[in-house]
Amino acid sequence: MRVIVSGALAAHPLGGGGNTWAFLQYVLGFQRLGCDIYYAEQIDAGRCIDDDWRPCTFADSANARYFHSVMTRFGLCERAALLESDGLQSVGLSLRQLEDVAGDADLFVNLSGRFHIDSVLGRPRRRMYVDLDPGYVQIWQAQYNVDMNLAGHDVHVTVGLNLGADSCPMPTCGIDWQTTLPPVVLPEWQTARPAGSAYTTVADWRGYSPVEWQGQWYGQKSEEFLRVLDLPQRSAATFEICLAIHPDEADRRRLLDHGWHLVEPREHIATPDSYRNYVQGSRGEFTVAKNGYVAGRTGWFSDRSACYLAAGRPVIIQDTAIGDHVPTGEGLLTFSDTATAAAALDRVESNYARHADAARAFAAQRLDSSRVLSRLIGLAGL
Repeated sequence: MRVIVSGALAAHPLGGGGNTWAFLQYVLGFQRLGCDIYYAEQIDAGRCIDDDWRPCTFADSANARYFHSVMTRFGLCERAALLESDGLQSVGLSLRQLEDVAGDADLFVNLSGRFHIDSVLGRPRRRMYVDLDPGYVQIWQAQYNVDMNLAGHDVHVTVGLNLGADSCPMPTCGIDWQTTLPPVVLPEWQTARPAGSAYTTVADWRGYSPVEWQGQWYGQKSEEFLRVLDLPQRSAATFEICLAIHPDEADRRRLLDHGWHLVEPREHIATPDSYRNYVQGSRGEFTVAKNGYVAGRTGWFSDRSACYLAAGRPVIIQDTAIGDHVPTGEGLLTFSDTATAAAALDRVESNYARHADAARAFAAQRLDSSRVLSRLIGLAGL
C-alpha cells in the first residue's frame, strides 16, 4: 500500500523537535506497517525565516535546511518533498515527481489539512483529513470563514475524542468526525534510562489569538497555566517548562517567581533526537491544555503526552474530557485545578514505579502506531 503523509515540520525549524515528531510518528508508523511511504509538505514563501527569525528566501531558509536534515536523519530524502508555495521550488522530490508518486498512491493523509495542491491531492485513491487542533479548526471555519481545507477529503478524523458529543459545544461544520488517538512508534521511545527529577512539558505561551463561538471565548495555554500558578508552592515536585515565550512577557517573571523552571526550546528540543532525550530524561509530564480544549470539552489527546507515556513517564494533564473515552488514574492522570493537580502528583509519587509501568502499558495497548494506523487505514475504506 502506498501512503503519502503531509504535515508541517518545516514550519517550525527553530526549537521545533516536538512539532516534528507530531508528523514523524505517522510517517515512521506507516513505514513500520510495511507501507510504501512518502512525505510531502507545502510552505508559503512568507513563512521562510533564517536562524535569527528574519524573513528570507526559500532556498536560504532555516525551514529548507531543517527539512533536509530531518529527512536525512530518517533516511527519507528520496521519499520526501518540501514545496515552496505552488511548488516552483522544492527540497527533495519536485512537484512533477510528487504528482507521479500520487498517481499510484492508495491513501493521502493530510495532517491538519496543510496540503492544498490539487494536482497531487486529487490523485490518490482516498484522502484523509486528520484534525490535530480540535475546536479551533472548526471555529475558524464556521465562525471566521477561514478555509481550513476540509473539503475534498473522503474521511475526516480528529484527536478530539469528544468532538461531536452532546457535552462538547464546539461546531462540527456538518462533518461526521471519526476519532483517533495519536500514534507512537514505540521502539523510538522505549528506554531503560532512569527517570529524571523534574516533571516537564513543552509549550508555546501564546500560540494564536483567542477565538469566539456562540458567545464563548476560547484562549490559549497561558491562561490555564496561570490558573495553577502556585502549584510549585503546594507540591514537593520540581516543575520545568520548555517554553516558547517572549523574554519581555510579564508572565515569564510571574512563572519564575512562583517556582517554575523555564528552559529554552532552541537549547533543549531543537531536533527530533534532542526532543526525545528531553522527554526520556524527565520524571513525567505535568501540563495544562489550551483553554479551548478544556472549556470546549473536546477530549483532545496530546501527541506530546503520548511520547511521555511510551517512554514510561507518567502524565498528569488538565482534563479535556479524555476520561470519558480512555481510562485515567494510573500512568495517565487528569486534574481540574491546583488542588486536584497536587493530589495527582502525590498519587504518582506514592508509587512511582507502578505509574511508570501503567504509562508504558497504556502506550502499548492504545497508542502503538501499528494499532492506531491500521485502524485509520480501515476508516479510509482500504
